[in-house]
Amino acid sequence: MPQSKSERPQKRAKPEQNSRKEYKFSNAVDVRRALQNQDQNARIEALSALRSTLSVKSGETVAPQDERLALVVQWMESSPGAHDIFEIWESINQSSSLSLLVSLLSSVLTLLSSHFPYHSHGIPIIKTLLSPKWMRKITSYMSGSNELILVSLNLLNTISHFGGGRERKALFEAFPWEMKTLPKLSHMRRKGKGNTEDVLARPATRDMFLSIFKGLSQDSYPVIRRVLEVCWVGLWSDPKVKRTVKIGLFTEVTIGHLLKLYERAVAENADDDHIPADLVHHFLLAICTRPGLGICFKDRGWYPRDTDADVVDEPQKGGKIYNKILSNVLKSLKVNEDARQQELASKILVACPELVAGYWPAVGLTLEPRLSSKWIANIAFFGLVISQPVPVSSFLIPGNSIYQPDPPPLSIILENILPSVSTKAHFSKGLQATSHLVQHCTALALARCLTKLSCVFRALQDVESALEEDETGQWTRRHREVEREARRRVPEFQVVVAFSQMKMDGAEVKLALLGESAQRLLWLYHLCFPQMVAEARFDVGKLLQGLVDASQDVVREAGNVWGLHGLKQLHVLRLLQESDQFTWSGKVANSSNTYLHALLRMFCATPTRAVRSTLCSLLRKTLAESILFQEDPDEVDLWLDSLPTTCRGASSEAPDGAALTDESDSIATFLDDCAQRCIKTPYRYLEALRDLLPMENSAVDAPSPLLMTVLERFSAKIAGKLITPSDALAIVGFVRRLMFKLASKQRDLAFLHKFSAKVDDAGMSENLFSQYPSVTAAIRREVSIMHKCFSHFQEVCGRSEPSASPEVEDFLTKIEGLKVQMHAFTTAYELVDWLRFVGPTLQPQDVVRLAAVVERFHSPALKDLFENLHPADSLMWDGGDLKTASRQLLQVLSLDWMFIQSSEADIANKQCRGTMIGVLKRAVCLVAHDICSTMERESLVCDLLRLLSSIMHRALYELSKEDGVRLKEYVLMRAPSIHDLCLSGDLPDTVQEALCAFLEVSLDPSNEGDRMMVSSVCTHWMECFRASIQSGRLQTGRSIKLWLRYVDTNNLLNIIDQACDVNNAALTPSVVEVLEFALDTLKNSFTCTSSRIPISQLLTLHQMLPDSQVNSHLPPCHDGQPLRAKTLDFSLLLRPLPTSGNLQLDILPADFVSTLFQGATWTESTTRIVSGLVYTQSNVIKGFVAWLNSGAWTTIPFELLLPAVHALLDSLGSDAIDLFHDTTITALFERILPQHRRPEGLRKLCIRCICILVKADATRKHQLIGLLQKNIQRLAVEHFALEIVSIASRLQSFSSLADLVTELAERGLQWAVRHFSGPEGEDEEDRLILVQLTKLAKQGFKAKAHFAEPLLTTIIQNRLSDTVAVNIGIALLQCSPLKPVIVNRALQNILQHPQFFKLCGFEESSRRDLIIRFIVALFRLHPTNTCQPSHIVPLVRIYGGTISAADRNLLSIFRLYEAEKLTPTSSILAKWSPSPGISVSNQLDTVQNVDPIRILRTCHVFPIWRRMSDEQEDEQVGLDEQVYDPLFVILLVAQMLSHHPPASSLEWVQTFRSNVFSLLVRCLSAKDEKIREASLGLLARVWKSVELSDMQEKQHALYIFNLLKNLIKPSSDGIPLRLPSFASLILSHALRGVFYPSNFIYPRTSRFLLQRPELDVTDVPMLYGMLYGSSDDWKKERGWIVRFLSDGMMSTEDWKVLKRRHTWELLASLVQSSARDQVLRCAVLEVLANLTCNVPATTSLVLKSSLLSWIEMQVQLPQNTEDSLAWLKILENILVTANTVKLQRATNGQWRDALSRCLSLVLQNCSAPSLAILQQAACVTLRSSLAPQTSTFHLSRVLMAAMNILEQLESCIDFSETSSINGPAVPSKPPHHGHGLHIQPPITDPLHAWGGIVEDLWRASMALDEKFLKWDALTNRLLHWRGIIGEDGSPIGEWARMEAIRVSVPSIAG
Repeated sequence: MPQSKSERPQKRAKPEQNSRKEYKFSNAVDVRRALQNQDQNARIEALSALRSTLSVKSGETVAPQDERLALVVQWMESSPGAHDIFEIWESINQSSSLSLLVSLLSSVLTLLSSHFPYHSHGIPIIKTLLSPKWMRKITSYMSGSNELILVSLNLLNTISHFGGGRERKALFEAFPWEMKTLPKLSHMRRKGKGNTEDVLARPATRDMFLSIFKGLSQDSYPVIRRVLEVCWVGLWSDPKVKRTVKIGLFTEVTIGHLLKLYERAVAENADDDHIPADLVHHFLLAICTRPGLGICFKDRGWYPRDTDADVVDEPQKGGKIYNKILSNVLKSLKVNEDARQQELASKILVACPELVAGYWPAVGLTLEPRLSSKWIANIAFFGLVISQPVPVSSFLIPGNSIYQPDPPPLSIILENILPSVSTKAHFSKGLQATSHLVQHCTALALARCLTKLSCVFRALQDVESALEEDETGQWTRRHREVEREARRRVPEFQVVVAFSQMKMDGAEVKLALLGESAQRLLWLYHLCFPQMVAEARFDVGKLLQGLVDASQDVVREAGNVWGLHGLKQLHVLRLLQESDQFTWSGKVANSSNTYLHALLRMFCATPTRAVRSTLCSLLRKTLAESILFQEDPDEVDLWLDSLPTTCRGASSEAPDGAALTDESDSIATFLDDCAQRCIKTPYRYLEALRDLLPMENSAVDAPSPLLMTVLERFSAKIAGKLITPSDALAIVGFVRRLMFKLASKQRDLAFLHKFSAKVDDAGMSENLFSQYPSVTAAIRREVSIMHKCFSHFQEVCGRSEPSASPEVEDFLTKIEGLKVQMHAFTTAYELVDWLRFVGPTLQPQDVVRLAAVVERFHSPALKDLFENLHPADSLMWDGGDLKTASRQLLQVLSLDWMFIQSSEADIANKQCRGTMIGVLKRAVCLVAHDICSTMERESLVCDLLRLLSSIMHRALYELSKEDGVRLKEYVLMRAPSIHDLCLSGDLPDTVQEALCAFLEVSLDPSNEGDRMMVSSVCTHWMECFRASIQSGRLQTGRSIKLWLRYVDTNNLLNIIDQACDVNNAALTPSVVEVLEFALDTLKNSFTCTSSRIPISQLLTLHQMLPDSQVNSHLPPCHDGQPLRAKTLDFSLLLRPLPTSGNLQLDILPADFVSTLFQGATWTESTTRIVSGLVYTQSNVIKGFVAWLNSGAWTTIPFELLLPAVHALLDSLGSDAIDLFHDTTITALFERILPQHRRPEGLRKLCIRCICILVKADATRKHQLIGLLQKNIQRLAVEHFALEIVSIASRLQSFSSLADLVTELAERGLQWAVRHFSGPEGEDEEDRLILVQLTKLAKQGFKAKAHFAEPLLTTIIQNRLSDTVAVNIGIALLQCSPLKPVIVNRALQNILQHPQFFKLCGFEESSRRDLIIRFIVALFRLHPTNTCQPSHIVPLVRIYGGTISAADRNLLSIFRLYEAEKLTPTSSILAKWSPSPGISVSNQLDTVQNVDPIRILRTCHVFPIWRRMSDEQEDEQVGLDEQVYDPLFVILLVAQMLSHHPPASSLEWVQTFRSNVFSLLVRCLSAKDEKIREASLGLLARVWKSVELSDMQEKQHALYIFNLLKNLIKPSSDGIPLRLPSFASLILSHALRGVFYPSNFIYPRTSRFLLQRPELDVTDVPMLYGMLYGSSDDWKKERGWIVRFLSDGMMSTEDWKVLKRRHTWELLASLVQSSARDQVLRCAVLEVLANLTCNVPATTSLVLKSSLLSWIEMQVQLPQNTEDSLAWLKILENILVTANTVKLQRATNGQWRDALSRCLSLVLQNCSAPSLAILQQAACVTLRSSLAPQTSTFHLSRVLMAAMNILEQLESCIDFSETSSINGPAVPSKPPHHGHGLHIQPPITDPLHAWGGIVEDLWRASMALDEKFLKWDALTNRLLHWRGIIGEDGSPIGEWARMEAIRVSVPSIAG
């Protein structure tokens, strides 16, 4: 009982004194009885006695037979988890009692931990203690009495050691390390009684972790090493310890203690390696410089941690970074005193670039220039930090490969480039300092800043291009801001110029260093600040001249500065490349040479590869901008490669005594002279070049005109003896090498043969140097080598073996004894000259000896030696011993020269071919090395892999099979970088795709040798996949799928076996995806080996992959259901389509079907399996029908049963229905009928099943229809409208079901009334309903008026702007007999609609056309009632007078009104204005206000088909809204001349300037007789009126009218004959020119007409004069006449005129000679389009003018989008209009082959294919395939090209879109006229366009005799399209689906 408050508690006696006498514990019953005592004092005594009984001394070993252990085990068995102890613990609070309990638990755990069998009794106790409730209790005791603290720590220590430490991790995580009493405990000390006791057994006597480092700086080296090793191995490397705990231990204080060790920087014992500073340095590098490890966190780079959009460009203050610890550590590092600390700081900033911006103001480095070691260290460290790489990875969205939409803040970018620490002032002062060392250090730091700035610019540009930003983009704007701010922080450019021009005296090395840094700064300023440089007016040419002079000095003096001089050269050349002020043609001071001379000399002289590469780029850039190489900039490289590389001594002579000079100087001077001459008179040399070029290749293979200058100058110098023998030899050698290089770009060698012949003529022996026979022979030898290079393998006669020459033997013996001297390279080139001049007869062994000597003296000279061997001798391979040559020798030889020096025997020699492959391997190896060195640059790695793919593709095509295998093995298995890529699992997506493309080129999955080659790689990925199956985690799925294709069948089967044994729940979707890919791969391999997957294994996998096996044998979308996904990868969805009999799976077990159907529950997997088997297995079908007839299906949820029933009905139709019982059919039909809202997919299946049953079941039709009607009547219309209209639409074609269709359709109309009465906007279901309702209305049904009238009213009032609603309204007018009053009301509602004039505005063309069609339909229902003036007047306001369909419909209404009312509309149309908003007073104002440009366009695009009768023409001219209606203009002019003719001269002039009279002249070429008659009558009246006028232009106009009068020939019935189009068109232009004399055509037409008394209508006016004009406006004249020809070609008579003058041949030759004139090309194509619209013209051009051959030549060049579209339309015109019978008979079908080739080339050479182009190409392909006797070979090539483009374009198509209501935009119908030929129609619905393309291509492919390569892929796409659009949208797709099902479903007969 507890004591009362008033009683004083008595002192408790010590338990030790009496408890042991009273308590004896012999078993567990005694223990529990004692602990259950209700007396508190007695229970405490019992606890004390029990603790004493069970206590274990430190270090004591507990034996298995120990009584204490047996007692504890027995106790724990009766009271698991020490439940008794914890109950007592919860009931007491006294400190002494708590100590007893805690120590007792320690003893119990110590005993249970002694032996493994008893651990299970202690685990529950520990789990309870580590729970949050009890851990809080234990830790709270650590702030109590010392005894309680000791026993608590002892308990925790016991838990830590329990079972050998098995619970340490749990204890570590549960212990609250952050509690405040822990530091107090760490400083506790306890005096020991001696050294015999282990002090670690007492946890309170040990300092805690953080106190270890306080005095570490004073400890010895072994202690420091031990502490740091334990910290690294036991803490940082232990994954069981949370990182937050580790970070909490290593705070700034801890790191500060470690930094003190940097002061101990010397060895502290005999071993020099024992330096504490090195030790702590490497430790800190490990934990501070690796993001994600240690205390270094991966941050966002240059982006702040918490970006605020409002202050994104403000400096970040406060906690906006993760690495707060490192930021503070950086402040304490002494970077200018200790190199180790400098390295640590640098690497921290590299790992954490976000710290750089805040580092500069925090540390305050002294950067003001001064000559001190501290400043030098500061400025060096400044440059080191600035030069860190740009953190490009931070520009990406985390976890993605997409760039951030927002750039980093401006302040952070600038602080990482040019910090705001007075950089401009310090840099300017440093560059102007008196100390050269200060200047040099400042220049280096500034150069590092500018280099970093250029890297930032490149990174920003990459992001801009990736995001496709314009000038307003955020990254582009940030780019400009960075450039603007950086310009403010750098010294002015004049300061840098002054630094570079500073005169100084000093050591050579010092001058070179300062000069190099100055040139580097100049280059960087040009690179980063081109505008600043441009403002300074700095002459960059002087740098080049100074560089050449310095180069000569350096070469003379040599010394240690050659490398620095090379750097200066590199900087200057890069500067010139960046400068837009430098031109090669500038003259060098005091010299007649240009800068080109200096550049060529430098190129020949420099041995530095980087300088040569930069020189090459500079020359290519500058020369390509001139006329010399503007046609082909790549040719510059060939000229540079041909420059000489020989080097001669100062007094070299030929054997005949001729002085020999350096060839490079001679060639540079010669080429400079030639370039200056060519640039002055380029056309002279272009004409000479054109004369030599063959006509067919003049536009493609034309070399530089400089070549002709070289020929001319060489010939002139030789003829005039103006050249030295040495220079002549150098020039001929250069020309020989150049000709050989040019052969690599020529299609044939005709031009080179002609050119070499002219060189041969110029270099004949009689023209050369008779006094120097050796030089003359050498020149002739060069010419002979040049000829031989062009006739390789053509001379079949064998070479006779020469006899050994004693002179050669003596000479070789002599030179072999020479020693290598200082200028050994000149000796090597003297040997090359010996070969050229002496021309000895050598044997292979002589060449071997000569090559060995040359290689010993100067190995690069071997290249010249071998290139001067005569190819006719074939000495290179044997003499050079190339078959066994060293790697160094092969590196100086080029593949082209190795090939040209090879004989037929060499080519046949396997070893020779292997050597050439070795050269190819070297190229591949270089690419592989670049891949290895640029792995961090993702885009570059992708490009290199693509380059490697191209090399491999070409190499495997050219090489033999054996050589190809060796090359593949070398690249894939021996090149380390490629092999590492193959084994890497963390490749970016783009690199993965590039690697996949490379493997597809290199390896064939069906090739056993290829699979064996990469078996080790496949084995690696198989092991990864096996581990993934076990763990359920997969991180490298894409890599595994990439290599699964090359795994052998046995390994695939092993993987599937392993998957069968794994629990399904352990398989993640990624693992399942790879497993499905493995099954598909296995299926394909089985197909190849005629094996099959065991069915038992498939059934084991069906829970995991329910539909991947059964349905994988079926065609895609076999059930008509689409795959709803935004993008579809058809390469992954590709399935081999079934053929008859190939879908039979293995025989199923006998009880499989019955077991499957009798299952108590069905799942979705069951449904998919049954549906798939129904399509493939006859026994399944029978079993399924029997099961349905049994009635067992009623217990199955119908949503799961419905897909299987649909599969049965869909596959068999009426055959399946005949198998059902009547009751079964009725029950199923009732369940299928709409009853409640179902998911979209099930609703569609229900609709299809209902339609199939109603259509197929003839015997039960009336019963089913009755059930359907009864069901529909009780359904709410708004909820089941989709089912209603869909069923009606599908049954509409059956006349016997007309009543049912009408009833369903009328309920659909009721839904439409409610829908259109509501707010605008439709969801997916509404759109589907409207699609079906529109189809119903258009196909027609008998709707009652009381259903149609409300819908019409609703549409007009609420949805007149809705094109879908108006379409339904138009169709509905034909379905219902509406009364006149209803029609009148509807018409008035439209005309009085408040938005009527806005909706019918000219800017709303499509909507305007639809509303006008609606109005026309209403007018024509009851014309007598609708033709009222009130109905006509509003229409005048919206009438535009154009040839568009809408305006023609309005004009037909006006004419209908006149016919019905017998009243003219002239009074109504009198107020018509051509411009809305402008009122007119009379008809004259109307005529004068018409748009003259539109009238002129009408003359050009004249609608020749227009008729006076009221017939509706459907033709279009391409520009309907921009062309007036000639008929309306005629009527308007007639009204004007009748009522308000012009009265004054000014009015006549204004009327003529409206161009209406020009249009009347043009109307004389119309086909309609009445139009011609009316136009002629009006022109006659105008003529008479002009004769009476006094206008100034009277005589000019009368002259034209007189010419016209002479051309008019009346027919027998008095109606004028049609005037040829060219005559009416030229007279129209002439008449317009009279009143627009400023037009350039006026003087030309006037001169033409005045030169002849009458106009010849059988000739083309002004053809030759305009087509080949030589005036200043020749281009304008040529364009006008071509356009004139296009406008005039309208009929067969016009073709006869053109044919008479061979006009087309002239245009074709003009296009051929002006290949780069895109405008002319487009205009001629328009002419051709109009020509191919005429049958006789097309037939004649194909047969007599070889039109198709000409087109085939033209389309071989790359085409832009517009040209490709034009060619396709022209080809379609040919197919449509040509007389195919005549062509077939004349060419025996060859014309179709040619047309197919043209079509294939258009698709292959289209530079930017689009859906519009492919849509047009598909139409042409289909037309071509439908013609008889089409070549299947060429058609299959066309289909392959089209499929390749289709696969490229599918990535931009959204396949998740539903069917459009209005359907796709229909492309224009052929024939296609010239106007609009190049206009690409907009694709408003890409998905519909894609579907139409697929249908057309599939229909075309059906014309082939056998399947082409991608027929399965095309058919798969057709089936997917049918699934998307439905069976009504794609009848072809539905037919293909049904056929695929037919061959899939076996017969059930019998």
